[in-house]
Amino acid sequence: MFFKSKLNCLLFLAASIAASTTTVAEEGYWPDGKTYCVTLTYDDGIPSQIAHALPQLKAAKMKGTFFCPGGVTYRWSQEDLDQIRDEGHELAGHTINHPCARKNDWVKPGNASEDYDDARMAKELDENLANLISNGVHSELATFAYPCGNTSIGEDKHSYVPLVKERFFAARGTQFGIEIPSQGDTDLFEVKTVAGHERDLAYQLDQVTNAREKQGWLVIMFHGVGGDHLAISADDHKEILRFLQNDDSVWVTTFQEAAAWVKSKSITTETTAPAAANSGE
Repeated sequence: MFFKSKLNCLLFLAASIAASTTTVAEEGYWPDGKTYCVTLTYDDGIPSQIAHALPQLKAAKMKGTFFCPGGVTYRWSQEDLDQIRDEGHELAGHTINHPCARKNDWVKPGNASEDYDDARMAKELDENLANLISNGVHSELATFAYPCGNTSIGEDKHSYVPLVKERFFAARGTQFGIEIPSQGDTDLFEVKTVAGHERDLAYQLDQVTNAREKQGWLVIMFHGVGGDHLAISADDHKEILRFLQNDDSVWVTTFQEAAAWVKSKSITTETTAPAAANSGE
């Protein structure tokens, strides 16, 4: 009974988010007859995202997802945060101290992923989620990105994905790839991504074209935009947005909304499959 109620709740929440921005198409996987989906994500809450990414997204009339560690205003002011929210972007979780593997020389002593146990990580995720909720995020629909793509903690390197699943709606990893949810094998708690700073603009646009050809879901992971670390140039970032603007077949949406769509489609398939099977007997 509990599972059925939870299933119905998830279906309602996912369908509600998707329906709030789109209309279900009669054919194809993506809404409104779109061929593929692109989600623009921005990690670490850094200044260049405010200086360059936000105005470019606004000009392109596109929404992004901002995965921010710390007390949400980690490197931003509350004014910056209010702007992100007011312009319709998604604010999402990224822990408090951004724990990564100890092998990275920039990781502060005591804050490596190996220094965490379940209790410490659970407390940090709870704090991160509470910060999001205090800034207008609905707890049932909050999403998350693993710092450095690292899903393990402790010296034994055990997974903390179960802790994330208890608190968040979906999560993005850093494993390279384009998701093809229509094939039914998308893990919504470790969604693949393509790093926006890698190689050159031609490479990035090829990833978009590849997603279109596969009718998939491309999640692009940005850090710095025109500055800061792991940066893409502001001009190249703008050109990616322009490329997407000129493609009527793409659905550009937040990580939360794309994940909600995928979840609603998968739940619908799961709940109708037994009936379809029985009808053939």
